[in-house]
Amino acid sequence: MDRMLLDILHLPTCAENLAYEEWYFAQFERETLRLWVNPRSVVVGKHQNALSECHFHFCRTHHIPIVRRISGGGTVYHDPGNVNFSFFRWVQKEKMIDYDRSLNMIHKALQSLGYPVEMNERHDLFLEGQKISGNAQHLKKGRSLHHGTLLYDADLDLLRSSIKRPSGVFEDKAVRSVRSPINNLRSYKDLGDTPSFLQKLHATLIELNFEEAALPLEREALNDAIKERYDSDDWNFGYSPHYVFRNAYKAFTVELEVERGGIIQNAKIRHEGEDTEYIAQQLIGQKHHYANVEAVLKAVGLTPADAGSLLTALF
Repeated sequence: MDRMLLDILHLPTCAENLAYEEWYFAQFERETLRLWVNPRSVVVGKHQNALSECHFHFCRTHHIPIVRRISGGGTVYHDPGNVNFSFFRWVQKEKMIDYDRSLNMIHKALQSLGYPVEMNERHDLFLEGQKISGNAQHLKKGRSLHHGTLLYDADLDLLRSSIKRPSGVFEDKAVRSVRSPINNLRSYKDLGDTPSFLQKLHATLIELNFEEAALPLEREALNDAIKERYDSDDWNFGYSPHYVFRNAYKAFTVELEVERGGIIQNAKIRHEGEDTEYIAQQLIGQKHHYANVEAVLKAVGLTPADAGSLLTALF
């Protein structure tokens, strides 16, 4: 049996890295493990409500993109202190979910590096009761993509601020993230900076009978996927299931009903306790995407202060 291929391959943006996952998943011929690092970003599961899983305004202010991946599972925060791993493998059955056969390799490598990690029933890795890795899978036509995170030296304050929504209530059937206490591997055992840890992890995996390789890259195919999905609000936000959203900020209270695809079906806007139906009517039929809603509010004659407050309430 061929040894599994192994490469370190990371691209400059979150959209590029997730597009590569999708492209290589459809192309691979030999089972492969990819190690990679993303810039600061929030990555939501395919079946989640993106707005309910993150602090949208914090992410926007700090230029942290919110991007949907093709696998299920919960929301994760990436930054240069987090190492990602992606297994591309064959499965014998169409819906064969099996985390253990791949995650055991990461588990063994981390133990070899001096981290006594344990795996829970949700297939997350913990160290001294604190989560250091979350995992998700995507299956299609006998292929399996299993990817996960390794918190080595991530900015935990930014992580918590990015994925903790401060207000608002969502009614939907989306998959919810399960939050756990977290910590960095580096706080337990310091193996140098993140690139140093990544190289040590790579070397340990090679010793576990992986074959070092240089993975292919087709830029044009990636650009198509980025345009169609990962840089698109229609994918990152519009793919969320139907939801009802209620929120309040300063003098505004809002209620939106949004169908899959991001279209606002119904809207109720109150300002200082009074209905503002003329604003609500302008929102119906629009996409619940920041740029779309911002354009509507600019056109209805609100003061800049009120427009800003209402935008905050609506997201």
